[in-house]
Amino acid sequence: MRSICEFDDVTGVILAGGRSTRMGKDKATLEIGGVSLFENILWVMQELFPQIIIAGDRRDLSSPYIPCYSDHYPGSALGGLYTGLYEAKTDLIFVASCDLPFPDPYIIRLILAYRHDFDVVVPKTTYGLEPIFALYRKTCLNHMKDMLEHDEYRIYDFFPKVSVRYVNVDELPDGWENSFLNVNTPEEFQSVGGDKTWGNI
Repeated sequence: MRSICEFDDVTGVILAGGRSTRMGKDKATLEIGGVSLFENILWVMQELFPQIIIAGDRRDLSSPYIPCYSDHYPGSALGGLYTGLYEAKTDLIFVASCDLPFPDPYIIRLILAYRHDFDVVVPKTTYGLEPIFALYRKTCLNHMKDMLEHDEYRIYDFFPKVSVRYVNVDELPDGWENSFLNVNTPEEFQSVGGDKTWGNI
């Protein structure tokens, strides 16, 4: 881990609690160009955050410097987000899933530029919100918990109750679509240049 990072008031949280059902293989360990998807987002976060944690019971991915935490409310991205925010030592987290082939650190920096004034900072594109490539403050925890305990899992349903800064398309750099691309099926993985040596790819 680097001793000097850009955002020492933010914890990087990698969501890795999904079951990869549609993929048929653990997405975190899939490789593009010899680098796993997990390593890819980890390397980006290591340049930015001194503290990184994994939301999900993934001891195979964790290390003494990057601990993992079992989801407090298993079974949803909101549950993983809650776990990461709850376990973080800082008031703020930046969260990303472990299946992003091309996360753009410029967009992360853009999101974090608004971190002092809002509870949530989230990209809003022509495809909708990107709530698992976003910034959250611990003031969101009680709202998340209330949703989870009522079996409500759409992350942005609590946004009207907190202060939110939407990062709109006209603020994003060219090629922003790649940063939010995730892979859920073998066909999608193949389309982004993934290893074709397993399964039916």
